[in-house]
Amino acid sequence: MNNSTSNVVFIGNHANKIRKDIPVETLNDYSLKSVEYTRGSLFDGENSKLVLNNVACDYNGEYELENLSIALNFSLEHLVKNSSNSILIGDPFELLFQASIYAWLKENPMNVKLNASATDFSHLTVILLYPATMGFENLRKEISHVVYVLKKHKVNTFLIENHINQASAIDNILYYFSPETILQLEHQVKGLKQILGHSTPV
Repeated sequence: MNNSTSNVVFIGNHANKIRKDIPVETLNDYSLKSVEYTRGSLFDGENSKLVLNNVACDYNGEYELENLSIALNFSLEHLVKNSSNSILIGDPFELLFQASIYAWLKENPMNVKLNASATDFSHLTVILLYPATMGFENLRKEISHVVYVLKKHKVNTFLIENHINQASAIDNILYYFSPETILQLEHQVKGLKQILGHSTPV
């Protein structure tokens, strides 16, 4: 399907590594974006960098949620308009991905407000890659605030349940993706499970 007006944002090392294995024919149907982090080197005098669409910006903050989310809050606004139809893809274990979620949803990672959201994020879809480092059940405790904030904003969130052939799963997700039939994705793509969103119980 041609979704050239839809953004696909690959966030973090895991997502951008998998992106290289997705057929170009599929990716060409979308407006592609990328967000990466590269560590600096004291020995070489190099600063850490946030890399947005291959454009490197010096990052002088600590590699932790609050500083990353503040930096990304400004960066993501230039990368993608928050009101446009977008798919965010990333490994929930990576701090960069977690910080991107907080920045996108305009939440403070250290003080997530308990009141219901007044902002409509129905144009946003999040695809969680199966973490390469640990089981997802164990990971839930690590990212409970991220899961909470996605649930608070009723963001349609899917999990690729297997660490094998994730590129193939994303290829199928992007092939079948349509904003009008988003809730059918779970049934169209093998190994994809909707864990949060408009049709899941509160």
